[in-house]
Amino acid sequence: MKITNKFFALFSSIIFVVITSCSTEEEGPNRGVMTDAKKEHLFGVWSIYQVEHQGESVNVPVNLEQCGRDFFIYSTNQEYTEFLFQESATCTPTQNKLKWELNNGIITLSNFENTGSEILTINSLNENKFVFTATFDFDGDNVVESYTFTALRYLPPNEIDIYTPSFVRVEEPMFSSQIEFKWNQYTGYNTFLKYEIYRSDAECSVNSAKLIKTIENVSSNSFVDENPSGTGPFCYFLKIYTNKGLLGESNAWYVNTESIIPKNVAIVNSSYTANSVTLTWEKYTGYHFSHYEIRVQDDFGGTGYNFETVKIIDDINVTSFTDTNPPYVNNPVYAIYVHNTFGNSSPIDMNKNMVKTGFTRDDVLDFNYIKFLSFDAQSHSFFFYGRAIKNEMKLIKYDYVNKKIVAESFKLPTSYTETEMQLITSENGKELIFAQGSDLWVYDATNLTYKYALKPSYRSVDSFAYLSNNIWVVSDYDYVITYKRNGSEFVKIDEKLHFPDHQGSFNYEISKIDGNTFLLSHNNEGRAIHYTINSEGQITNNGIKEIPLLAKYNSDIGVNSARRLLLNKKRNTIYSLTNFSLFDSYQNPKSTFNFNTLGTKIFGTNNVDILSGNSNHFKKELVVYNINNKSLSTLSTKGYPLFVIEDDLGNIVSLSSAFPRSEYFSYRSYNVAELFVEIIK
Repeated sequence: MKITNKFFALFSSIIFVVITSCSTEEEGPNRGVMTDAKKEHLFGVWSIYQVEHQGESVNVPVNLEQCGRDFFIYSTNQEYTEFLFQESATCTPTQNKLKWELNNGIITLSNFENTGSEILTINSLNENKFVFTATFDFDGDNVVESYTFTALRYLPPNEIDIYTPSFVRVEEPMFSSQIEFKWNQYTGYNTFLKYEIYRSDAECSVNSAKLIKTIENVSSNSFVDENPSGTGPFCYFLKIYTNKGLLGESNAWYVNTESIIPKNVAIVNSSYTANSVTLTWEKYTGYHFSHYEIRVQDDFGGTGYNFETVKIIDDINVTSFTDTNPPYVNNPVYAIYVHNTFGNSSPIDMNKNMVKTGFTRDDVLDFNYIKFLSFDAQSHSFFFYGRAIKNEMKLIKYDYVNKKIVAESFKLPTSYTETEMQLITSENGKELIFAQGSDLWVYDATNLTYKYALKPSYRSVDSFAYLSNNIWVVSDYDYVITYKRNGSEFVKIDEKLHFPDHQGSFNYEISKIDGNTFLLSHNNEGRAIHYTINSEGQITNNGIKEIPLLAKYNSDIGVNSARRLLLNKKRNTIYSLTNFSLFDSYQNPKSTFNFNTLGTKIFGTNNVDILSGNSNHFKKELVVYNINNKSLSTLSTKGYPLFVIEDDLGNIVSLSSAFPRSEYFSYRSYNVAELFVEIIK
């Protein structure tokens, strides 16, 4: 298949001159072939000045005077390029490209798809003159005609910049991991000198741009900015120089570095022992490296999972890490993230940069969250009621010294309640009391066997307390009522209206002061009523005490009988139970747990996320406030403290979480066990 009409626009235009100047009735004789023609003489720029056909020669004129002659180039990279000027407004040439080969004086020109070729015969060739013969079926009559062309060396006028408009950023779909540019290689007819790459700030001013790379190899038509200073954004420019000077300058290319995302590295191996987890991964091979981040998570990525950073490694050659303190979560997930100098990190890829390990801890509790807890300082146990990982409720007794469940109840509460369960020691022994509607369910605290239900009355129970001598007090939204307990029965003794304004049910809280006095409060009242109960259970209202107590649960108000102090945990205030005046207030700890046994210290934490909505500032530490000298100290913890109290041996005991959470009774969207009990040293 002939390629003449498709590619040789230059020859076609010249042959047209011949046709209009002389006859073409029959083919003339071919000249001899210069079999020893050299490539070195062929390289460079030529223009055809004369064409001969059937013994007649015709001079080839300039097509457009303002643009110069049409010309062609034989390049050292075996490319043949024609430049034809067909419009005079900008003198931008049309280019036609082919491949070329020289063999024994015969030039073979072919397209890049190798679907067609043409033959040129060299008749004469030296450094300045090139005579060759080609045959064409120019007019489509299936008659091949021979033409001889005389070309001379040609120095084109200043060429048009057709290269810098091709300067573009190389980007992968959506995001790129590096700042890379490419452009069309210079193939012009002047002598190439250099490419120059410039970078400026986000204002994209070429006047303030800095030269960051000079490339003198004409075939090097790409560039990666490996180490830009700053975090961007940036602008980039390309300039091209030939022996004629500056050929052209590109428009600015704006690069927003927020979209430059490093690629993931694959985890090669993970292993674990009883106390550690070891990871190895591939070395990062991209650009703009800042550091590796090792994270540990409670589940695979998505939404709702919890994680923390356990190591930052800023040496790109380090590809292993051993976590000697894995979190208190079973089968933790580890992830390797690459961060670049622009503050961006590699994305989540569960099949590449994340791995679920087999590491486990025996002391992790089987709870997603704990609804209620009670503490037994003497038996060194917790009573937990909450939702287990299998999405079922459980009521257990947990020995935190030996780290094991010592009892579990198989009769579980059936009604939802906001009244906390309480561990109570009375004439009936040690019992766990759980409010259910208008009843109080009684469990044996030794083995959590369900005993029976106490029935105060046919009304809801907001709060309750055991006083002394088998006398109990219960509150609802109108009354405080006392009962005498006789085994499984409650016998009503007395009742009194409390606050005149009806605040609705719940949040009327009884705070026991001692065996015969208590306070009743409500969040909306901003004050408390002081009551005394005589030995017969009769109620005496001692009047309003101006102490603004705030509580979601009864345990939000703590009493230390030894020092006659009341702790309002939600407001960080301490009141005297002698005269009900403000005893102390404090800013830290921000969140309060409990008094110590002596009432001289307050345990708490500064891990509060209610206002900020995040846990970036959370720390694994307990904050201790000394009431006597108003000083603060901290103790390191294994997890994030959620409830801290002191037992009879002086142990500081904490219910903690492996990952930040605001409360132990907050539901986790990921159903992962991460609660445990630790003794803080």
